[in-house]
Amino acid sequence: MSKKTNQILYWIFTAPIIAGNLFGAYAYTSQNPQVLEGLGHLGYPGYITYILGPAKGLSALALLFPKFPRLKEWAYAGITFNVLGAGLSHLLAGDPNYPTPFVSLILCSVSYVLWRKLEAAKA
Repeated sequence: MSKKTNQILYWIFTAPIIAGNLFGAYAYTSQNPQVLEGLGHLGYPGYITYILGPAKGLSALALLFPKFPRLKEWAYAGITFNVLGAGLSHLLAGDPNYPTPFVSLILCSVSYVLWRKLEAAKA
């Protein structure tokens, strides 16, 4: 694939991750009642939103700005741990919508592979 194609595909797969994490950052840090209820259903304390909310926002910013590639690597790792934990938590709680975080994991994986290809093309 050409570099231009990789860039377009990168943004197609990355934009939903960024948007989702920015929305999540807002919903978590604003203590949205639905978020608190959902976390409570999974057995998590409400204060975890003060940890996950900023982490989601920072990961979105790291994906958005290309200046710090090491930070972007860590953001991808954090997003991966987050969606794996979310998916498994929902699965183990018996939630019927448990596959949703795994879709995010697929988006994140494809985004990461495309980003690495773009980085390799720079060298």
